[in-house]
Amino acid sequence: MIMVPAVLLVVGFVILAISFYAAKEANKREKGNAALFIKSGIGCAIFSATTAAIILFAMPQYYVWQQNKAGEAELARAEQNRQIAIQEARAKEESAKSLANAEVIRAEGVAKANKIIGDSLQNNEAYIHYLWIEALRESSNEVIYIPTEAGIPITESARFKK
Repeated sequence: MIMVPAVLLVVGFVILAISFYAAKEANKREKGNAALFIKSGIGCAIFSATTAAIILFAMPQYYVWQQNKAGEAELARAEQNRQIAIQEARAKEESAKSLANAEVIRAEGVAKANKIIGDSLQNNEAYIHYLWIEALRESSNEVIYIPTEAGIPITESARFKK
């Protein structure tokens, strides 16, 4: 931060030196008009000193103002990020509620379907036999065990011996 005023002060002194040189050359052309040289030199010195004083006074004020504006910008950015996070959380909440409602509706549909199927199969052994026969038609090259009257399946373990 101190570098900027120092650089500007050096530039001011360079301008002052150039002004003195120009005044000196003008003095040579005027053949000894010392008053013009002195007036030009004093004017350049006053201008350079005033410019340096203004810069040295204004730069700290500018840095304070700049830091204040940077802080305000950071605060506004943080507030905006907070608002974005809140909106994203609300969207996720609504999405979760919608997904939960869809799952409840699906489960209710499955429950109703199961009830209808269960009610239709209850005391309806002919339909159960029909489904069993259809399953037998679709199966090929599979061993199917049919339970006997005692509920014990007949095994064919001897068939696999060779």
